[in-house]
Amino acid sequence: MKKTAAIIFSALILFSVSGCSGKKENGSSDILTESSIADRTTSELSYDPDEEDKLLMSSFGELWMSDTYYIDVSMTVEYDPSAFDEAPEVQSSDESGNGLTTVQYDYIIAVDNTNNTAGLNMISSLGNQCSIVRDHEIYTINYADKTYTRQPYAGDASDFGESYTTGVCLGTINNCTFKNTGTTTYKDKTVTFEKYTLGSTNESSASENSIGLGDVVVTYYFDSNGKPVAEFLQTSKGVTTFEFNVISDKIEVEDVLNIPEGFKDVSDSVTSG
Repeated sequence: MKKTAAIIFSALILFSVSGCSGKKENGSSDILTESSIADRTTSELSYDPDEEDKLLMSSFGELWMSDTYYIDVSMTVEYDPSAFDEAPEVQSSDESGNGLTTVQYDYIIAVDNTNNTAGLNMISSLGNQCSIVRDHEIYTINYADKTYTRQPYAGDASDFGESYTTGVCLGTINNCTFKNTGTTTYKDKTVTFEKYTLGSTNESSASENSIGLGDVVVTYYFDSNGKPVAEFLQTSKGVTTFEFNVISDKIEVEDVLNIPEGFKDVSDSVTSG
């Protein structure tokens, strides 16, 4: 169950198609219509980008290395399925006016490495998924009939968390090349942006990186306190937007790591069936 969900989750991000938004006033393509990065810069920051400890993204990526972390994020993927021979199959999604398929996710991922426990609550137009990893087993929760199933899980809590964080380039800190930084406006507020390429130093290169694409451009928005507000993942095939609701190094809601009281284990009946 976890593998299937993670594959669909990742595939939709990587299969989203470039050029999927409106046009700039000069007629050129502008994927990040509300948050165009280079063109809307109002000032450059004064620090030397080679001083990595001063880059805000570094502290964001370090969150995944801590003993515990909790993230509540809303994600939007846009892609044109007609552009691919084998696009991810989506049974239910929103069709935008420009013929694009838009898939939206709201998900919480919580990881407690001190107890080797992780939990996921995901809601999307593809369906809901609620899973817990503990004691080398993965529990799949069914809230509709108040049951759950158990299956062996070879990994640990950090492996599970990675599928929904760095596994989809969220807060990636490895193999990143710094491009530029400055300030811009996002949702009527001034934010600091940091722009990186992942896997290559040449933004126009056709070389492949560790996730099988050419250059990936990752742009982070931070508020005045240095807290991540949004992330834009632009691949050679499209764009995915993450908006952060809660980011914490503490487990903000313990329920995401616990099997709900009164839920019945139906693992044996599923296996025998």
